[in-house]
Amino acid sequence: MKFFKRMSLRIGVFLILILAWEGPRLAAQSSNYTGTVDYGVRVGNREVVLFPFDSYAIPFRSGLQLEMVAARAEANPVLRRGEPGQPDSVGVAFYGTIIPIGNQLRMWYLCAGDQEKAFGFTWLRDTKWNVCYAVSTDGVNWEKPKLGLVSYGGNTQNNLVALKPTGSEVWQCLVIYEPDDPNPDRRFKMIYENRDVGDVDASDSAAYSRDGLSWTNSPRNPVIKRSFEPSGIVKYNGLYYVAGHGTGFKKRLLVVHASADFEHWTEAVSLGFRRDNIGPLRPPIPGWQTDEQIHLGASLWDRGNVILGFYGQWHGPTLESEDRRDMRMDIGLLVSHDALHYTEPIPGFKIIRAADARFPVAEFRARLVQGQSFVNLGEQTLTWYSFWGPGGADGVRLAAWPRDRFGYYSVPRLATEGQDPQKKVAPHFISCPIRLDKAETKVYLNVGELGEHSRVTVEVLDEKFQGIAGLSGADSIPLTSSGLHEQVKWRNRASLGRFNHPVRLRVNFGGLQLEHARVYAVYLQ
Repeated sequence: MKFFKRMSLRIGVFLILILAWEGPRLAAQSSNYTGTVDYGVRVGNREVVLFPFDSYAIPFRSGLQLEMVAARAEANPVLRRGEPGQPDSVGVAFYGTIIPIGNQLRMWYLCAGDQEKAFGFTWLRDTKWNVCYAVSTDGVNWEKPKLGLVSYGGNTQNNLVALKPTGSEVWQCLVIYEPDDPNPDRRFKMIYENRDVGDVDASDSAAYSRDGLSWTNSPRNPVIKRSFEPSGIVKYNGLYYVAGHGTGFKKRLLVVHASADFEHWTEAVSLGFRRDNIGPLRPPIPGWQTDEQIHLGASLWDRGNVILGFYGQWHGPTLESEDRRDMRMDIGLLVSHDALHYTEPIPGFKIIRAADARFPVAEFRARLVQGQSFVNLGEQTLTWYSFWGPGGADGVRLAAWPRDRFGYYSVPRLATEGQDPQKKVAPHFISCPIRLDKAETKVYLNVGELGEHSRVTVEVLDEKFQGIAGLSGADSIPLTSSGLHEQVKWRNRASLGRFNHPVRLRVNFGGLQLEHARVYAVYLQ
Protein backbone atom coordinates (compact mmCIF):
# COMPACT_ATOMS: atom_id res chain seq x y z
CA MET A 1 0.00 0.00 0.00
CA LYS A 2 2.84 2.40 0.86
CA PHE A 3 4.37 1.64 -2.54
CA PHE A 4 1.22 2.73 -4.41
CA LYS A 5 0.95 5.90 -2.29
CA ARG A 6 4.57 6.83 -3.12
CA MET A 7 4.02 6.16 -6.84
CA SER A 8 0.78 8.23 -6.88
CA LEU A 9 2.58 11.13 -5.23
CA ARG A 10 5.48 10.97 -7.71
CA ILE A 11 3.08 10.81 -10.73
CA GLY A 12 1.12 13.77 -9.38
CA VAL A 13 4.26 15.88 -8.95
CA PHE A 14 5.43 14.87 -12.44
CA LEU A 15 2.10 15.95 -14.01
CA ILE A 16 2.20 19.29 -12.19
CA LEU A 17 5.69 19.97 -13.53
CA ILE A 18 4.63 19.11 -17.09
CA LEU A 19 1.58 21.42 -16.89
CA ALA A 20 3.68 24.22 -15.45
CA TRP A 21 6.17 23.90 -18.32
CA GLU A 22 3.90 23.01 -21.26
CA GLY A 23 0.60 24.58 -20.17
CA PRO A 24 1.15 28.09 -21.61
CA ARG A 25 2.46 26.68 -24.89
CA LEU A 26 -0.47 24.27 -25.26
CA ALA A 27 -2.96 26.99 -24.40
CA ALA A 28 -1.41 29.29 -27.00
CA GLN A 29 -1.61 26.56 -29.63
CA SER A 30 -5.26 25.71 -28.87
CA SER A 31 -6.45 29.32 -28.69
CA ASN A 32 -8.25 30.79 -31.71
CA TYR A 33 -7.59 34.34 -30.59
CA THR A 34 -5.98 36.38 -33.34
CA GLY A 35 -6.23 39.83 -31.83
CA THR A 36 -9.28 40.66 -33.96
CA VAL A 37 -12.70 41.83 -32.85
CA ASP A 38 -15.16 38.93 -32.99
CA TYR A 39 -18.24 40.86 -34.12
CA GLY A 40 -19.21 42.73 -37.24
CA VAL A 41 -20.61 42.00 -40.71
CA ARG A 42 -19.34 40.07 -43.69
CA VAL A 43 -19.59 41.17 -47.32
CA GLY A 44 -20.13 38.11 -49.50
CA ASN A 45 -22.55 37.51 -52.35
CA ARG A 46 -25.28 39.63 -50.80
CA GLU A 47 -25.35 43.38 -50.32
CA VAL A 48 -24.62 44.68 -46.83
CA VAL A 49 -26.51 47.77 -45.70
CA LEU A 50 -25.56 49.86 -42.67
CA PHE A 51 -28.43 51.95 -41.35
CA PRO A 52 -27.77 54.86 -38.94
CA PHE A 53 -30.51 53.55 -36.63
CA ASP A 54 -28.71 50.19 -36.34
CA SER A 55 -26.37 50.67 -33.39
CA TYR A 56 -24.75 47.29 -34.02
CA ALA A 57 -23.70 48.23 -37.56
CA ILE A 58 -22.76 51.81 -36.62
CA PRO A 59 -21.77 51.81 -32.94
CA PHE A 60 -19.71 55.04 -32.87
CA ARG A 61 -20.75 58.63 -33.61
CA SER A 62 -19.57 62.12 -32.79
CA GLY A 63 -21.52 65.34 -33.22
CA LEU A 64 -24.42 63.64 -35.01
CA GLN A 65 -28.07 63.14 -34.23
CA LEU A 66 -30.42 60.39 -35.40
CA GLU A 67 -33.71 61.41 -37.00
CA MET A 68 -36.36 58.90 -38.05
CA VAL A 69 -38.67 59.43 -41.02
CA ALA A 70 -42.37 58.54 -41.00
CA ALA A 71 -44.00 57.15 -44.13
CA ARG A 72 -45.70 59.55 -46.48
CA ALA A 73 -49.44 59.23 -46.98
CA GLU A 74 -50.58 57.52 -50.19
CA ALA A 75 -53.91 57.38 -52.07
CA ASN A 76 -55.59 54.54 -50.22
CA PRO A 77 -56.78 51.87 -50.16
CA VAL A 78 -54.92 50.42 -53.15
CA LEU A 79 -56.89 47.15 -53.00
CA ARG A 80 -60.58 47.51 -52.16
CA ARG A 81 -63.52 45.28 -51.33
CA GLY A 82 -65.01 43.29 -54.18
CA GLU A 83 -68.46 43.40 -55.73
CA PRO A 84 -71.45 41.65 -54.07
CA GLY A 85 -71.16 37.90 -54.42
CA GLN A 86 -67.35 37.96 -54.38
CA PRO A 87 -65.35 36.38 -51.51
CA ASP A 88 -64.01 39.82 -50.45
CA SER A 89 -67.25 41.79 -50.80
CA VAL A 90 -67.67 42.39 -47.04
CA GLY A 91 -64.12 42.64 -45.74
CA VAL A 92 -60.51 43.02 -46.93
CA ALA A 93 -57.81 42.94 -44.24
CA PHE A 94 -54.07 42.72 -44.66
CA TYR A 95 -53.25 40.03 -42.14
CA GLY A 96 -51.22 38.66 -45.02
CA THR A 97 -48.09 38.68 -47.17
CA ILE A 98 -46.63 40.33 -50.27
CA ILE A 99 -43.63 38.74 -51.99
CA PRO A 100 -41.78 40.05 -55.08
CA ILE A 101 -41.21 37.20 -57.54
CA GLY A 102 -39.62 38.17 -60.83
CA ASN A 103 -41.20 41.42 -61.99
CA GLN A 104 -44.45 40.74 -60.16
CA LEU A 105 -45.71 41.36 -56.62
CA ARG A 106 -47.89 38.58 -55.23
CA MET A 107 -50.31 39.20 -52.38
CA TRP A 108 -52.15 36.85 -50.04
CA TYR A 109 -54.75 38.67 -47.94
CA LEU A 110 -57.75 37.91 -45.74
CA CYS A 111 -61.16 38.23 -47.30
CA ALA A 112 -64.76 37.96 -46.08
CA GLY A 113 -67.78 37.79 -48.36
CA ASP A 114 -71.56 37.78 -48.19
CA GLN A 115 -72.09 34.13 -49.12
CA GLU A 116 -70.48 32.35 -46.16
CA LYS A 117 -71.31 32.45 -42.46
CA ALA A 118 -68.82 32.16 -39.62
CA PHE A 119 -69.03 29.22 -37.21
CA GLY A 120 -68.32 31.23 -34.10
CA PHE A 121 -67.12 34.61 -32.89
CA THR A 122 -65.61 36.82 -35.58
CA TRP A 123 -64.46 40.43 -35.54
CA LEU A 124 -66.45 41.45 -38.63
CA ARG A 125 -70.18 40.75 -38.54
CA ASP A 126 -70.87 37.03 -38.92
CA THR A 127 -68.83 36.29 -42.02
CA LYS A 128 -66.10 33.69 -42.43
CA TRP A 129 -62.52 34.71 -43.24
CA ASN A 130 -60.65 33.04 -46.10
CA VAL A 131 -57.43 33.72 -48.06
CA CYS A 132 -57.59 35.63 -51.35
CA TYR A 133 -54.88 36.38 -53.91
CA ALA A 134 -53.88 39.43 -55.98
CA VAL A 135 -50.97 40.50 -58.22
CA SER A 136 -49.37 43.82 -59.19
CA THR A 137 -46.33 45.24 -60.96
CA ASP A 138 -46.19 48.59 -59.15
CA GLY A 139 -47.76 47.92 -55.73
CA VAL A 140 -50.52 50.44 -56.41
CA ASN A 141 -52.69 48.82 -59.08
CA TRP A 142 -53.73 45.30 -58.12
CA GLU A 143 -55.47 42.61 -60.14
CA LYS A 144 -57.63 39.89 -58.59
CA PRO A 145 -57.17 36.95 -60.99
CA LYS A 146 -59.97 34.47 -61.57
CA LEU A 147 -58.22 31.36 -60.27
CA GLY A 148 -61.01 28.83 -60.75
CA LEU A 149 -59.91 26.83 -57.71
CA VAL A 150 -62.67 27.22 -55.13
CA SER A 151 -66.42 27.45 -55.55
CA TYR A 152 -67.89 30.47 -53.79
CA GLY A 153 -71.64 31.03 -54.03
CA GLY A 154 -71.74 28.37 -56.75
CA ASN A 155 -69.06 30.09 -58.88
CA THR A 156 -65.32 29.36 -59.19
CA GLN A 157 -64.53 32.62 -61.02
CA ASN A 158 -62.93 34.26 -58.00
CA ASN A 159 -59.51 34.86 -56.41
CA LEU A 160 -59.78 32.40 -53.51
CA VAL A 161 -56.74 30.16 -52.98
CA ALA A 162 -57.35 26.46 -52.33
CA LEU A 163 -56.70 26.16 -48.60
CA LYS A 164 -58.82 24.15 -46.19
CA PRO A 165 -57.97 25.48 -42.72
CA THR A 166 -57.47 23.23 -39.74
CA GLY A 167 -59.98 25.30 -37.78
CA SER A 168 -63.18 27.09 -38.70
CA GLU A 169 -61.52 30.00 -40.49
CA VAL A 170 -58.18 31.76 -41.17
CA TRP A 171 -57.16 34.84 -39.20
CA GLN A 172 -53.64 35.40 -40.52
CA CYS A 173 -51.50 33.98 -43.34
CA LEU A 174 -47.71 34.33 -43.61
CA VAL A 175 -46.06 33.03 -46.79
CA ILE A 176 -42.38 32.41 -47.40
CA TYR A 177 -40.97 31.53 -50.84
CA GLU A 178 -37.95 29.23 -51.24
CA PRO A 179 -37.35 28.57 -54.94
CA ASP A 180 -34.33 26.36 -54.17
CA ASP A 181 -36.22 23.87 -52.02
CA PRO A 182 -35.47 20.43 -53.57
CA ASN A 183 -39.13 19.48 -53.15
CA PRO A 184 -41.07 21.68 -55.61
CA ASP A 185 -44.30 21.04 -53.70
CA ARG A 186 -42.82 22.86 -50.68
CA ARG A 187 -41.34 25.93 -52.37
CA PHE A 188 -44.17 28.04 -50.98
CA LYS A 189 -44.65 27.63 -47.25
CA MET A 190 -47.37 29.16 -45.10
CA ILE A 191 -48.03 29.59 -41.41
CA TYR A 192 -51.66 30.55 -40.84
CA GLU A 193 -53.65 31.27 -37.73
CA ASN A 194 -56.68 29.09 -37.07
CA ARG A 195 -59.82 29.98 -35.23
CA ASP A 196 -61.29 27.40 -32.83
CA VAL A 197 -59.18 24.21 -32.85
CA GLY A 198 -60.12 21.84 -30.06
CA ASP A 199 -59.77 23.55 -26.69
CA VAL A 200 -57.46 26.27 -28.04
CA ASP A 201 -59.02 29.59 -28.96
CA ALA A 202 -56.43 30.18 -31.71
CA SER A 203 -53.49 28.08 -32.93
CA ASP A 204 -51.24 27.97 -35.98
CA SER A 205 -50.94 25.52 -38.85
CA ALA A 206 -48.45 24.93 -41.67
CA ALA A 207 -49.26 24.41 -45.36
CA TYR A 208 -47.22 23.91 -48.54
CA SER A 209 -47.69 24.70 -52.21
CA ARG A 210 -45.96 24.40 -55.57
CA ASP A 211 -47.47 27.59 -56.98
CA GLY A 212 -48.73 29.52 -53.93
CA LEU A 213 -52.34 28.90 -54.97
CA SER A 214 -53.22 25.27 -54.15
CA TRP A 215 -52.16 24.39 -50.61
CA THR A 216 -51.64 21.10 -48.77
CA ASN A 217 -51.82 21.06 -44.98
CA SER A 218 -49.11 19.59 -42.79
CA PRO A 219 -50.16 16.26 -41.22
CA ARG A 220 -48.94 17.64 -37.89
CA ASN A 221 -51.39 20.55 -37.78
CA PRO A 222 -51.70 22.60 -35.75
CA VAL A 223 -47.92 22.89 -35.55
CA ILE A 224 -48.08 25.64 -32.88
CA LYS A 225 -50.71 24.62 -30.38
CA ARG A 226 -50.58 27.54 -27.97
CA SER A 227 -52.57 30.72 -28.53
CA PHE A 228 -50.28 32.78 -30.76
CA GLU A 229 -51.08 35.52 -33.28
CA PRO A 230 -48.25 35.74 -35.86
CA SER A 231 -47.32 38.66 -38.09
CA GLY A 232 -43.81 37.98 -39.41
CA ILE A 233 -41.77 35.08 -40.73
CA VAL A 234 -38.15 34.75 -41.84
CA LYS A 235 -35.53 32.10 -42.48
CA TYR A 236 -32.26 33.16 -40.89
CA ASN A 237 -29.03 31.18 -40.50
CA GLY A 238 -30.77 27.92 -41.35
CA LEU A 239 -33.75 28.23 -39.01
CA TYR A 240 -37.28 29.48 -39.51
CA TYR A 241 -38.59 32.10 -37.10
CA VAL A 242 -42.15 33.30 -36.74
CA ALA A 243 -42.84 36.42 -34.67
CA GLY A 244 -46.15 37.34 -33.12
CA HIS A 245 -47.81 38.17 -29.87
CA GLY A 246 -48.67 35.43 -27.46
CA THR A 247 -50.32 34.79 -24.14
CA GLY A 248 -48.84 34.00 -20.75
CA PHE A 249 -47.24 37.36 -19.95
CA LYS A 250 -50.43 39.26 -19.05
CA LYS A 251 -49.65 41.75 -21.78
CA ARG A 252 -49.32 41.68 -25.54
CA LEU A 253 -45.58 41.18 -26.14
CA LEU A 254 -43.45 40.20 -29.13
CA VAL A 255 -42.56 36.52 -28.86
CA VAL A 256 -40.83 34.18 -31.33
CA HIS A 257 -41.15 30.48 -32.16
CA ALA A 258 -38.38 28.68 -34.09
CA SER A 259 -38.18 25.58 -36.28
CA ALA A 260 -35.55 23.70 -38.27
CA ASP A 261 -37.98 22.03 -40.71
CA PHE A 262 -41.20 24.13 -40.63
CA GLU A 263 -42.99 21.15 -39.08
CA HIS A 264 -41.63 21.01 -35.53
CA TRP A 265 -41.81 24.39 -33.77
CA THR A 266 -40.56 25.19 -30.30
CA GLU A 267 -43.19 25.05 -27.62
CA ALA A 268 -41.16 27.57 -25.66
CA VAL A 269 -40.92 31.14 -26.95
CA SER A 270 -38.23 33.77 -27.00
CA LEU A 271 -39.45 37.06 -25.55
CA GLY A 272 -38.16 39.42 -28.21
CA PHE A 273 -39.51 42.85 -27.25
CA ARG A 274 -41.81 44.51 -24.73
CA ARG A 275 -42.91 48.09 -24.28
CA ASP A 276 -42.56 48.42 -20.51
CA ASN A 277 -39.53 48.54 -18.23
CA ILE A 278 -39.73 44.93 -17.08
CA GLY A 279 -36.78 42.88 -18.33
CA PRO A 280 -37.39 39.79 -20.48
CA LEU A 281 -36.40 37.37 -17.71
CA ARG A 282 -38.65 38.87 -15.03
CA PRO A 283 -41.94 37.18 -14.06
CA PRO A 284 -45.23 38.53 -15.45
CA ILE A 285 -46.21 41.93 -14.12
CA PRO A 286 -49.36 42.39 -12.02
CA GLY A 287 -52.58 43.39 -13.69
CA TRP A 288 -53.68 42.60 -17.21
CA GLN A 289 -53.67 43.96 -20.75
CA THR A 290 -53.45 47.71 -20.30
CA ASP A 291 -51.38 50.71 -21.42
CA GLU A 292 -48.61 50.31 -24.04
CA GLN A 293 -48.49 46.89 -25.68
CA ILE A 294 -47.45 45.13 -28.90
CA HIS A 295 -50.03 43.96 -31.41
CA LEU A 296 -49.23 40.92 -33.58
CA GLY A 297 -45.51 40.97 -32.89
CA ALA A 298 -43.64 42.29 -35.96
CA SER A 299 -43.53 41.73 -39.70
CA LEU A 300 -39.95 40.95 -40.73
CA TRP A 301 -37.67 42.06 -43.58
CA ASP A 302 -34.35 40.22 -43.89
CA ARG A 303 -31.77 42.63 -45.34
CA GLY A 304 -28.93 40.11 -45.07
CA ASN A 305 -26.90 41.57 -42.22
CA VAL A 306 -29.89 42.99 -40.35
CA ILE A 307 -33.59 42.25 -39.92
CA LEU A 308 -36.06 45.14 -39.88
CA GLY A 309 -39.41 44.70 -38.19
CA PHE A 310 -42.64 46.71 -38.23
CA TYR A 311 -44.74 46.17 -35.11
CA GLY A 312 -48.14 47.34 -33.92
CA GLN A 313 -47.97 49.99 -31.19
CA TRP A 314 -51.05 49.24 -29.10
CA HIS A 315 -51.95 52.37 -27.13
CA GLY A 316 -54.45 51.01 -24.62
CA PRO A 317 -56.48 52.44 -21.75
CA THR A 318 -55.40 51.99 -18.16
CA LEU A 319 -58.46 49.92 -17.22
CA GLU A 320 -58.62 46.26 -18.20
CA SER A 321 -62.38 46.49 -18.76
CA GLU A 322 -61.77 49.01 -21.56
CA ASP A 323 -59.00 46.99 -23.26
CA ARG A 324 -60.41 47.29 -26.79
CA ARG A 325 -62.93 50.08 -26.47
CA ASP A 326 -60.71 53.15 -26.35
CA MET A 327 -57.42 52.13 -27.92
CA ARG A 328 -55.56 52.99 -31.12
CA MET A 329 -52.62 51.51 -32.98
CA ASP A 330 -49.70 53.02 -34.87
CA ILE A 331 -46.80 51.09 -36.43
CA GLY A 332 -43.22 51.28 -35.12
CA LEU A 333 -39.80 50.11 -36.35
CA LEU A 334 -37.60 47.44 -34.74
CA VAL A 335 -34.11 46.08 -35.47
CA SER A 336 -32.77 42.57 -34.91
CA HIS A 337 -29.57 40.67 -35.67
CA ASP A 338 -30.70 37.17 -34.76
CA ALA A 339 -34.50 37.13 -35.37
CA LEU A 340 -34.95 36.63 -31.62
CA HIS A 341 -34.05 39.89 -29.88
CA TYR A 342 -35.38 43.28 -31.02
CA THR A 343 -34.61 46.90 -30.22
CA GLU A 344 -36.39 50.13 -31.08
CA PRO A 345 -34.06 52.92 -32.27
CA ILE A 346 -36.28 55.73 -30.93
CA PRO A 347 -38.79 54.33 -28.42
CA GLY A 348 -42.36 55.01 -29.45
CA PHE A 349 -41.54 56.57 -32.82
CA LYS A 350 -44.43 56.06 -35.25
CA ILE A 351 -42.97 54.97 -38.60
CA ILE A 352 -46.56 54.78 -39.95
CA ARG A 353 -48.91 57.12 -38.12
CA ALA A 354 -52.54 56.25 -37.58
CA ALA A 355 -53.31 59.97 -37.58
CA ASP A 356 -52.27 60.12 -41.26
CA ALA A 357 -54.86 57.51 -42.28
CA ARG A 358 -58.56 58.34 -42.54
CA PHE A 359 -60.46 55.74 -40.57
CA PRO A 360 -63.80 54.99 -42.25
CA VAL A 361 -65.83 54.98 -39.01
CA ALA A 362 -65.82 58.36 -37.28
CA GLU A 363 -66.57 57.16 -33.74
CA PHE A 364 -63.56 54.83 -33.62
CA ARG A 365 -59.87 55.65 -33.50
CA ALA A 366 -57.67 54.39 -36.31
CA ARG A 367 -56.03 51.04 -35.57
CA LEU A 368 -53.34 49.95 -38.03
CA VAL A 369 -52.42 46.33 -38.77
CA GLN A 370 -49.05 45.60 -40.36
CA GLY A 371 -48.62 42.89 -42.97
CA GLN A 372 -45.57 40.81 -43.96
CA SER A 373 -44.70 43.04 -46.90
CA PHE A 374 -41.56 45.00 -47.76
CA VAL A 375 -40.05 45.74 -51.13
CA ASN A 376 -37.57 48.14 -52.68
CA LEU A 377 -39.17 48.98 -56.02
CA GLY A 378 -37.29 51.44 -58.18
CA GLU A 379 -36.56 54.53 -56.10
CA GLN A 380 -39.12 53.70 -53.41
CA THR A 381 -39.47 51.47 -50.37
CA LEU A 382 -43.02 50.16 -50.04
CA THR A 383 -44.98 48.36 -47.36
CA TRP A 384 -48.68 47.68 -46.91
CA TYR A 385 -51.12 47.66 -44.00
CA SER A 386 -54.83 47.81 -43.21
CA PHE A 387 -57.27 48.88 -40.49
CA TRP A 388 -58.51 46.71 -37.64
CA GLY A 389 -61.82 47.04 -35.89
CA PRO A 390 -65.48 47.76 -36.62
CA GLY A 391 -65.94 48.94 -40.19
CA GLY A 392 -62.19 49.06 -40.75
CA ALA A 393 -61.63 46.10 -43.07
CA ASP A 394 -62.19 48.18 -46.19
CA GLY A 395 -58.97 47.37 -48.06
CA VAL A 396 -55.19 47.14 -48.20
CA ARG A 397 -53.29 50.39 -47.85
CA LEU A 398 -49.82 51.47 -49.00
CA ALA A 399 -47.07 53.33 -47.15
CA ALA A 400 -43.93 54.59 -48.93
CA TRP A 401 -40.55 56.23 -48.42
CA PRO A 402 -37.77 57.21 -50.79
CA ARG A 403 -35.69 54.03 -51.04
CA ASP A 404 -34.31 52.98 -47.61
CA ARG A 405 -34.87 56.40 -46.09
CA PHE A 406 -36.29 55.32 -42.74
CA GLY A 407 -33.84 57.49 -40.79
CA TYR A 408 -30.64 59.50 -41.10
CA TYR A 409 -27.66 60.99 -39.31
CA SER A 410 -27.15 64.73 -39.53
CA VAL A 411 -25.37 67.49 -37.65
CA PRO A 412 -27.93 69.15 -35.34
CA ARG A 413 -28.30 72.89 -35.71
CA LEU A 414 -28.26 73.20 -31.90
CA ALA A 415 -25.57 71.62 -29.74
CA THR A 416 -26.56 68.21 -28.37
CA GLU A 417 -24.99 65.41 -26.38
CA GLY A 418 -21.94 63.99 -28.11
CA GLN A 419 -20.92 67.14 -29.97
CA ASP A 420 -17.40 68.46 -29.65
CA PRO A 421 -17.78 71.89 -27.98
CA GLN A 422 -14.40 72.99 -29.35
CA LYS A 423 -15.34 71.77 -32.86
CA LYS A 424 -11.87 70.28 -33.20
CA VAL A 425 -13.22 66.97 -34.53
CA ALA A 426 -15.39 66.83 -37.63
CA PRO A 427 -18.78 65.21 -37.02
CA HIS A 428 -18.54 61.58 -38.09
CA PHE A 429 -19.60 58.01 -37.46
CA ILE A 430 -17.62 54.74 -37.51
CA SER A 431 -18.93 51.34 -38.51
CA CYS A 432 -18.50 47.95 -36.90
CA PRO A 433 -15.74 45.67 -38.33
CA ILE A 434 -16.45 44.57 -41.90
CA ARG A 435 -14.98 41.39 -43.38
CA LEU A 436 -14.51 41.46 -47.14
CA ASP A 437 -14.85 38.20 -49.06
CA LYS A 438 -14.69 39.90 -52.45
CA ALA A 439 -11.70 41.79 -53.88
CA GLU A 440 -13.78 44.41 -55.67
CA THR A 441 -16.17 45.48 -52.92
CA LYS A 442 -17.57 48.93 -53.63
CA VAL A 443 -19.07 51.46 -51.23
CA TYR A 444 -22.19 53.53 -51.91
CA LEU A 445 -24.04 56.11 -49.81
CA ASN A 446 -27.72 57.02 -49.65
CA VAL A 447 -27.36 60.76 -48.99
CA GLY A 448 -29.44 63.91 -49.11
CA GLU A 449 -29.13 67.70 -48.96
CA LEU A 450 -25.55 67.72 -50.25
CA GLY A 451 -24.15 70.61 -52.23
CA GLU A 452 -21.25 73.01 -52.66
CA HIS A 453 -21.13 73.77 -48.94
CA SER A 454 -22.24 70.42 -47.49
CA ARG A 455 -20.33 67.26 -48.26
CA VAL A 456 -19.30 63.90 -46.87
CA THR A 457 -16.09 61.91 -47.21
CA VAL A 458 -15.36 58.28 -46.41
CA GLU A 459 -12.12 56.86 -45.06
CA VAL A 460 -11.23 53.24 -44.37
CA LEU A 461 -9.73 52.15 -41.03
CA ASP A 462 -8.48 48.85 -39.76
CA GLU A 463 -10.36 47.19 -36.93
CA LYS A 464 -8.20 49.06 -34.38
CA PHE A 465 -9.21 52.43 -35.90
CA GLN A 466 -5.93 53.08 -37.69
CA GLY A 467 -6.03 54.64 -41.16
CA ILE A 468 -5.17 52.63 -44.28
CA ALA A 469 -2.88 54.14 -46.91
CA GLY A 470 -4.65 55.21 -50.08
CA LEU A 471 -8.08 55.08 -48.39
CA SER A 472 -7.72 57.99 -45.98
CA GLY A 473 -10.02 60.95 -45.58
CA ALA A 474 -7.57 63.07 -47.57
CA ASP A 475 -7.72 60.53 -50.40
CA SER A 476 -11.53 60.41 -50.37
CA ILE A 477 -13.22 62.32 -53.19
CA PRO A 478 -15.96 64.37 -51.43
CA LEU A 479 -19.57 63.57 -52.27
CA THR A 480 -21.44 66.79 -53.01
CA SER A 481 -24.43 65.37 -54.92
CA SER A 482 -27.48 63.85 -53.25
CA GLY A 483 -28.73 60.45 -54.36
CA LEU A 484 -30.05 57.08 -53.29
CA HIS A 485 -26.93 55.19 -54.41
CA GLU A 486 -23.87 57.45 -54.78
CA GLN A 487 -20.57 55.62 -55.25
CA VAL A 488 -17.67 56.48 -52.96
CA LYS A 489 -14.25 56.80 -54.63
CA TRP A 490 -10.73 57.65 -53.59
CA ARG A 491 -8.01 59.33 -55.65
CA ASN A 492 -6.54 56.16 -57.03
CA ARG A 493 -9.21 53.60 -56.14
CA ALA A 494 -12.89 52.92 -56.82
CA SER A 495 -13.19 49.84 -54.60
CA LEU A 496 -11.85 48.58 -51.29
CA GLY A 497 -9.71 45.74 -52.58
CA ARG A 498 -8.93 42.67 -50.47
CA PHE A 499 -7.70 42.68 -46.87
CA ASN A 500 -6.68 39.81 -44.61
CA HIS A 501 -8.25 41.64 -41.69
CA PRO A 502 -11.58 43.40 -41.02
CA VAL A 503 -11.94 47.09 -41.82
CA ARG A 504 -14.17 49.90 -40.61
CA LEU A 505 -15.70 52.81 -42.49
CA ARG A 506 -15.58 56.32 -41.09
CA VAL A 507 -18.00 58.81 -42.69
CA ASN A 508 -17.15 62.49 -42.12
CA PHE A 509 -19.46 65.50 -42.47
CA GLY A 510 -17.90 68.74 -43.74
CA GLY A 511 -18.45 72.10 -45.42
CA LEU A 512 -19.66 75.54 -44.32
CA GLN A 513 -23.23 74.20 -44.17
CA LEU A 514 -22.43 70.70 -42.94
CA GLU A 515 -25.66 70.64 -40.92
CA HIS A 516 -27.58 70.21 -44.20
CA ALA A 517 -26.03 66.82 -45.04
CA ARG A 518 -27.98 63.66 -44.34
CA VAL A 519 -26.74 60.07 -44.50
CA TYR A 520 -29.53 57.46 -44.70
CA ALA A 521 -27.54 54.29 -45.47
CA VAL A 522 -24.16 52.85 -46.41
CA TYR A 523 -24.06 49.98 -48.89
CA LEU A 524 -21.25 47.51 -49.58
CA GLN A 525 -21.57 45.44 -52.75
